Amino acid sequence: MTDNPPERQAVTPVPPPLPTAPPAPTTAGRRPGKRALTVAAAVAVLLVGGGVTWWVLGNGDDAMDHVEVSGGKLVVEDSDDEYCDDNDVYSFNDCDADTDETYEFVYKISNEGDGPANYAVVVNAFDEDGDFVGQTFISSTHLAAGKTDADKGEFTEYSEFANKRELSDIASVKVAHVERLALAN
Repeated sequence: MTDNPPERQAVTPVPPPLPTAPPAPTTAGRRPGKRALTVAAAVAVLLVGGGVTWWVLGNGDDAMDHVEVSGGKLVVEDSDDEYCDDNDVYSFNDCDADTDETYEFVYKISNEGDGPANYAVVVNAFDEDGDFVGQTFISSTHLAAGKTDADKGEFTEYSEFANKRELSDIASVKVAHVERLALAN
């Protein structure tokens, strides 16, 4: 052993790093074009939605325009007719002293489409103040393109009325809803 301590190398301190610009963002972990894909998907959804809307609305053709209702009056008839018989065992044909009441109106359904169609129509009844009284349904089946079906519709004593209303409360009728189902043949 020696009495001399080992020599140490001189240690030079490391200077601090110089200030630099922040590191550039990396795209590691991101798929290239993700934003472009999102934009393309949004545009596709808008185009499909617009196409479906155009198809459903049929170029602005509204089936409500195909139906008209007009007129309307309370019709009171004596129910005693030539077919009544109080002398048999049946009650369905008994002669009544009551009157039969109906509220009749005229309707016209015109198929303005390109092919045959079925129509289902809801008609609402209103009183003199414009308050809802009741509703009935009319229809036309396999109506050819360009043709019109016109007839009488009616509310009867067997119709359901709101708030215990009666046929005599009806002052006007209006088309509430029309459903047109285009047929293939």
